[in-house]
Amino acid sequence: MFLSLNKIIKWLIIFLIIEVVLLAMGFFFEKKEKTKPPLRHYIFTIQNPTQSVSSKSIASLKKEKSIVKAENNLPLQDTISSMKKIENPFRMVSLKTDRDVLSIKNQKVEPICYINTIALGDLSIKKKKETFINMMIPSILLAKYKMKMERKKVIRLSKNSHLSKEDTLWLSKKLEQFKVSNTDELYKNMELHPTSLIIAQAIVESGWGTSNFFKNANNVFGIWSFSKKDKRLVASKKRGKNAVYLKKYESIHESIYDYLLTISKVSQYKSFRERRLETQDPFILIEHLDKYSEQGDEYIANIKNIMKKNKLLQYDSYTLQL
Repeated sequence: MFLSLNKIIKWLIIFLIIEVVLLAMGFFFEKKEKTKPPLRHYIFTIQNPTQSVSSKSIASLKKEKSIVKAENNLPLQDTISSMKKIENPFRMVSLKTDRDVLSIKNQKVEPICYINTIALGDLSIKKKKETFINMMIPSILLAKYKMKMERKKVIRLSKNSHLSKEDTLWLSKKLEQFKVSNTDELYKNMELHPTSLIIAQAIVESGWGTSNFFKNANNVFGIWSFSKKDKRLVASKKRGKNAVYLKKYESIHESIYDYLLTISKVSQYKSFRERRLETQDPFILIEHLDKYSEQGDEYIANIKNIMKKNKLLQYDSYTLQL
């Protein structure tokens, strides 16, 4: 009986030790799991889904995390207040003179978000053109990058049968924003078009950055406002007896993104959206933007001439240096 009692005590002690060890291990793994970032934060940066994480270099992983960190701030946010929280690789620049505009030296463009415009009218023609293009390219690429990331998110969510409340709300807002009824239409409407065409339209609409709405409202494309809720200013010209209001933006990047959104949702540009799913030739695409301006065919001819004369097609291969 004495020996049996000792054995029982011995096994109880062993059992308690095992329990303590298991509890300690559970606490360790639970803590580690809480600090692990959710997988969805990395979904946009993995180009090849079949590639295992172990096969990637440390440098590559660091770069991905850096891009995602920036993506979760600048490209997917809508206001300048949230954009101020951005860390590298994106940089905010407030312009005071044309000397603050960084020159673009090659196809890898530093991702700079210019939060204001400057007067270019007093510069020489050559200097004005150089400054305007240097100011526009990074902002165009940032706006396109934002749309690209949102488009990838749409396709990811459309394949997921169990969406979180947050993702469901985001998708619902995008469907409403782009005025479509399903994710297939949304994905198609979020297709992008060449940078050369965007620059050419920016040149025409802003007069190489000399228009009042460009200087006073960061409004690159002269986009109108039809809501009192918008930040806006009154245009110098009226339409009949009615005042015309132009949207006021908090950055050049925001203005360009709104232009991309306008092209992607307004019914008048439906043929343009359908054609850009088939080609990225800016000279073909511009034929479908005759309704963008009251000038019609004259506007199309002007855009074509500007693209040729200023050799804008070279910028179609430019990308952000991420």
